[in-house]
Amino acid sequence: MSETSFTLQHAEGGVRIRVLAHGATWAACHVPLPGGAERSVVLGFDQHTDYQRQQAYMGATVGRWANRIAHGTYTGPDGELVHLSRHPGSEHHLHGGAEGFDQRTWTVLHAAADEVRLGLVSPAGDQGFPGTLHCEVRYRLSSPSCVEVQFTASVDAPCPVGLTNHAYFNLDGQPTDVRSHQLWLNAAAALPVDERLVPTGPPAAVIGTPLDYQTTKPIGMALDNAFLLNPASSAASATEPAEPAAELTSADGLLRLRVHTSLPALQVYTGEFLGACTAGCSTTWAPFRGVAIEPQYLPDSPNHPEWPQPSCWLMPGQTWQHHIRYEFDLPGA
Repeated sequence: MSETSFTLQHAEGGVRIRVLAHGATWAACHVPLPGGAERSVVLGFDQHTDYQRQQAYMGATVGRWANRIAHGTYTGPDGELVHLSRHPGSEHHLHGGAEGFDQRTWTVLHAAADEVRLGLVSPAGDQGFPGTLHCEVRYRLSSPSCVEVQFTASVDAPCPVGLTNHAYFNLDGQPTDVRSHQLWLNAAAALPVDERLVPTGPPAAVIGTPLDYQTTKPIGMALDNAFLLNPASSAASATEPAEPAAELTSADGLLRLRVHTSLPALQVYTGEFLGACTAGCSTTWAPFRGVAIEPQYLPDSPNHPEWPQPSCWLMPGQTWQHHIRYEFDLPGA
């Protein structure tokens, strides 16, 4: 497979990333350390064909809807029941279904030394969703330490829209168990789910539970959970929120990642099934070798307008615009 790829870096140096047109994928990230060393902190593959083979959404842009929609259905504004694509053998819609945006070849709209802009047209009925959707993703090195990902979308029929990036991070720079990383989340509530990770009720307070990461602590356990961000760390538009949504620190304490976003929730997934999802690839990632921190709406939001977050519906004439900013720093420096 011949693949269009871009290596991006700020004019002043610093973080260096690689982006693929396939899946609008964040394929690599190298962070410089004092003394001339650097760490590779985003999981990926050396061979482009592996991005077609893997099922882990490795670094990809996922959509039209990130995460799950229960039973692959939701009720539209006119009362009609919309049926969505599902993976073979799955009861629920996940990350765009069997042919999500992660497996599309995106059009290159603009490319420069420090940014690339990719576009995709999703026709009416794609994945079961109504209306034609036009979307763009821009990767930009806004400073030597910051990677910005900005999403823009429009539709010609009412449709829930929720794009995100699905990069897996390991700040140790080697295939260690990410459950030894330190995690802080600006979230006082998480969504209860069943064994299929489908919500069973509204967001519930995390205080006094293992899901309370309001104080920095080791991840310590397998996570695949959705957290509702506190208002100070999210915004209804692409404006800059006052506080980060999450902080992740390497096990040795040398490198930290701060995540800012305008989206209202985070899915945190510690990669328990990475082995199965990368089987057959030239690089097989073992379980728990990367953690995905995915800004998005709460799972199954199209079926729950009562949940305390901005509406996930995009209407004709509106523009859906959200951003994620990943900022790397050296806590001890």
